[in-house]
Formats: sequence, C-alpha cells, structure tokens
Amino acid sequence: MQEVNVLPVQAEPTIESEQKSSALKILEQAKLLSINNALDYDGAAAFTKQVKTLSKRIKDYWEPLKKSARASWQSLVDREKELLTPLDQAETEVKKKMAAYQHKVQEEERAARLLAEKLKREEAERLLAQATEAADQGNEMESEILLAQAEIVEGTKPAVQIQKPTATGVSTRTLYRARITNEKQVPVEVAGVVIRPVDISAINKLAQASKGKLQIPGIEIYTEQSVAVRA
Repeated sequence: MQEVNVLPVQAEPTIESEQKSSALKILEQAKLLSINNALDYDGAAAFTKQVKTLSKRIKDYWEPLKKSARASWQSLVDREKELLTPLDQAETEVKKKMAAYQHKVQEEERAARLLAEKLKREEAERLLAQATEAADQGNEMESEILLAQAEIVEGTKPAVQIQKPTATGVSTRTLYRARITNEKQVPVEVAGVVIRPVDISAINKLAQASKGKLQIPGIEIYTEQSVAVRA
C-alpha cells in the first residue's frame, strides 16, 4: 500500500493576528467595564455573549487545524512504529536466546559442582576406609596420615571451572516469577498483601522481594533470566 504523508494544515497569519488583536481588545474592555446599575448589568451580559461568540469563532477556526495536526502526528507515530516493531521483535528474540544460554551455563555449573562434591565425598570415604584398614592392621602412623588426608579433602571446596559468557555492555539478573498450580489453594492474603482474586503481578513482586523464598499454597515460584544490553 502506498504511503500517504499527512501534512498539517497551516493557520493563516493574518487571521491569527486579527483574532489575537480582537481578544486583547476585549480583555482591555473587560478591565474597564464597571457595573453600577441594572443597565450596566444588562450591558455586561451582552458583552459576555459577545466574548463567547468570539471564543466560539476562534475555536471553530482552530479545530480543523488541530485535527489535521493530530492526524499528522499520528501518521508519524504509525510510521515510526512500523520501522521499530521488527527491531523490537529482533531484540526480544535475541535476548531470549541469550537468557536461555545463561540458564544453560548455570545448569552446567550446578551439575559440575554437584559432581565435584560427589567426587570429593567419594575420595574422603576412600581415605577413611584405608585409614580404618591401616588401623586394623596395626599401622597407626599410616592410619593417622590417611585420616588427616581425608579431613583435608573433606574441608576443601571443589574448584569448578565453567566459562561464563561475558560480553561488553551486557548484564543479566534473575527474575523470580509465579505460576498458578491450584487456584483453589491460593490464600486471600500473603505478607499483608491481598492477592485475591489471584493477582499474578502482585505475587511476582512478592516473589522478587523474597528472592524466590516465598511459599504460597497453590503457587509455584520459578526463575527467569533477564538480559539487558547497553548500546
């Protein structure tokens, strides 16, 4: 469809000047007007009607101009939106993928940490078993050395090396969100906040404030990764 440019109708400078002059003259007359008797009162009423007549004439003149300007402004807004919409969609799409990758890395780090803890426990248990065996065989010195080694292993924090994504201008934060699992179980109030009828927006704020520690019957708290990119 061919793009139509809507241009605002311009006011006539002469007409605008005449309207301004008339309005200022009427203002001066209003300041000089005095009411001392019934005749003056009637005159003031007639003068006010003249003021209203001029006001209507000015409004009638400017209304189509304002309407044209609004149409022109809306046309610009619509054209801008048409250009920005695919870019907004592209940004949202990429941020979703970045957040998904962040989540994947976090899950890999968690799995690696659990594995490292498991291997640490197994190594400590192996050393303890050897220490027990050495003690049973009368090798007290070897048993004490093995016990010391087991204690060192047990107290060591496993080092987990996971390459985390680091891009300039990119920041991420964890968002805590709520989903309904059983609406009938959801209470009327939580932490002094009324959430009935079920207000997911309010519950999301409570979940975020508690960093996911909030527990509500009928509600499941989960996390999302939010990605922000500075241009």
